Amino acid sequence: MPYRVTVPDQEYFDHNIPCRAACPIHTECGRYVQAIGLSSDEEAYMLARAPNPFVYVLGRICAHPCEDACRRGRIDEPIAICALNDENHFGADLPQGQPAYQLGSPVFWNPVAFARLVAALKSFRPDILHCYMNDGNLWGRLASRVHRPRAVLTSVHLDDMDPVHRFWERRLHPWADRIVAHSRSIERLLVRDLRVPASKVTVIANGVDVDRFPVVTADARRAARRAHALADDAFVALMPARIAEQKNQDLVLEALGTLKARTKLPVSFRLLLAGAISSRSLSRKVDHLIARHGLGAQVNRLGPVKDMPTLLAATDVVLMPSRTEASPIAALEGLAAGIPVLISDTSNTDDVVIPGHHGWQVTANDRADLERTLETVLATSATERTGFGRAGRAHVLARFTNRRVADDFTTLYRAILPP
Repeated sequence: MPYRVTVPDQEYFDHNIPCRAACPIHTECGRYVQAIGLSSDEEAYMLARAPNPFVYVLGRICAHPCEDACRRGRIDEPIAICALNDENHFGADLPQGQPAYQLGSPVFWNPVAFARLVAALKSFRPDILHCYMNDGNLWGRLASRVHRPRAVLTSVHLDDMDPVHRFWERRLHPWADRIVAHSRSIERLLVRDLRVPASKVTVIANGVDVDRFPVVTADARRAARRAHALADDAFVALMPARIAEQKNQDLVLEALGTLKARTKLPVSFRLLLAGAISSRSLSRKVDHLIARHGLGAQVNRLGPVKDMPTLLAATDVVLMPSRTEASPIAALEGLAAGIPVLISDTSNTDDVVIPGHHGWQVTANDRADLERTLETVLATSATERTGFGRAGRAHVLARFTNRRVADDFTTLYRAILPP
């Protein structure tokens, strides 16, 4: 009986091991994570060290693009590779004397990691156990049944929770004293779909560091455009998002293709796609659409970008017509920098953008509406866009700063902590 044998090529490895492909030096990320999970620290060190030409420098400044490409992110959250062991790039930034516990595993269902979590609770004896994101919320609440702190708080970050975590959220929410929803859309998910009592849910929308995103000056704009090889008179639209179906890059390209066919797209228009590849299939579709609509000279794929303030300085408008977003930080960063934003209605449940004041709103996944709105954006004068951006920054300063988030959490901690 004949057998079909397929010899893997580079495309096969890039598709099936995207974390390795995303790493500029092609570190064996999966094997590194596995070694740490098995407490094989020396093997993990050698796996990280072998391809690294400047280990001390790159170990400090690495932006871990493997996390953006991590396949686990298609289920819930990417594996936080930089937090798997005691040596991490942010250790020097932690407050002095702050206790820190490393579980030694990328997954909580490792019995050893769960035992370490329980041991950390017993050792530290926190007044409040604050769990964050889906896995942390699940296993933190389970650990709290072994060693009960005075109060348990969970935070839900995404409004597209997978079926497994929805199953457990319905059953374990009574074990939390309060649940933080980081957007109104998450609140609806919890209360309407998962039957969490509304009285138990507190909405604390995201905030941004406004000092990191100053209003763009004329000099900063010129310098940023030179850095990205953009003409001073170009109309620059930015999509700051990983390449994923949720983000709708394909919908934007289809809309731009239609505008170009109708001669409504200026020759000076440029679209910047800034983000790592989460979906290889969509990435191929993006390349196909760029070629099919003849947009090769007008679309730049930048990949992951760490210096967002400079990139925003080169931008005229931020595009975020996603299928869904929960209090989108990228939109807030754009507004903080004084850049108007186009956003979908499903991503704007926290009134991040007030249409007609800070930018434009479109119906999610409605290509015709997106085409009409993009045409409106392109016809908006620079003076009016500047006014949108100025009002947008004032809006962020009033409602969406990191200081406001810290104050909201401080108030909540005091409210849930028993006397």
